[in-house]
Amino acid sequence: MKKIPNSLWWILGYFIIYMISLKYIPTTVGSLTLAFIFVLIIENLSKLLIKLFRGKIKRGYSILASSLIFYGVMSYSIYSIVPIVIKEGRNISNFIISFLSKPTEQLFPGIRKEFLNVIQDILQWLGEMFSKYAGEIGGFVISKIPTIITFTTLLVVASTYISIVLPKIKNFHSYIFPNSDRDISENFLKELYSDLERFVGGQMINAFFVGLIVWIGMVIFKINHAGFLGILAGITDFIPFLGVIVTAIPAIFIGLSQYKMWGLLYVLIVLTAANQIEGWILAPKILGDRVKLNWFVVLVAMLALSEIYSFTGVLIAVPILIFIRTIWRVYIIDILKNT
Repeated sequence: MKKIPNSLWWILGYFIIYMISLKYIPTTVGSLTLAFIFVLIIENLSKLLIKLFRGKIKRGYSILASSLIFYGVMSYSIYSIVPIVIKEGRNISNFIISFLSKPTEQLFPGIRKEFLNVIQDILQWLGEMFSKYAGEIGGFVISKIPTIITFTTLLVVASTYISIVLPKIKNFHSYIFPNSDRDISENFLKELYSDLERFVGGQMINAFFVGLIVWIGMVIFKINHAGFLGILAGITDFIPFLGVIVTAIPAIFIGLSQYKMWGLLYVLIVLTAANQIEGWILAPKILGDRVKLNWFVVLVAMLALSEIYSFTGVLIAVPILIFIRTIWRVYIIDILKNT
């Protein structure tokens, strides 16, 4: 039986430490994780710029330009979403209050009295629930502002630092892995990074087309802030299965505010179309060719990790599956062949 390489135990040990740290210090470790994903996005943008300029631009400048583009888009989205949601939410709130304040007989003329009383009780209950939960949601958002500021600051600093250190990461290999099987551990790290970079690159292409579809759909139905919704759909597409829900929140606010129930229908048509095109055409072709992970395995991993790590668990599901597959390919298959 072939001896198990020492570096495998080190890799598994680091992985266990990471998972435990993510559970007990989620803000810090979660922001570092997201920062690394941001770095992979910037790296892909940098390579694209170098190709566009046919190698005439140095890596340092391409990284700087890619960072400015990426963080510019992110800043625009964050800056835009708050006033849009507040404005459209206020319009919807005024509409609901106005609707509920009208006499029930005026809202539903010709309905029998016994049914009218039931409807009146339901509308009263809805009004109470709306007042209650609107305040609770506002309080929850305000209470999370310090955490969001801390998370964002650490995210930007960490991603910038990782981008600078990444080319020098080979110099740290001897400090974190045994030299006895240096070749196999280096091969593992190269394959893991390459697979993660391919995944993020494929996700970027996928996100671009999803954002484009949402933008075109919103323009067709003349929904306000179509460009913003397209950018938001592209950014949130990095969250598998749940990104469309994040986009749907401001989109529904805007649609309802603009066209009432017809606006809701328009928004649902556009988002459903984008989701179906992604699920049946884009993801199988782009991500399937690059990542080659079964969608059902991804879904199960997301559900399992979300129970333990909440939102971050959804975000790291695919990278962890890639990590496990790389371990299996580099270490386990060789061990099994020699058993």
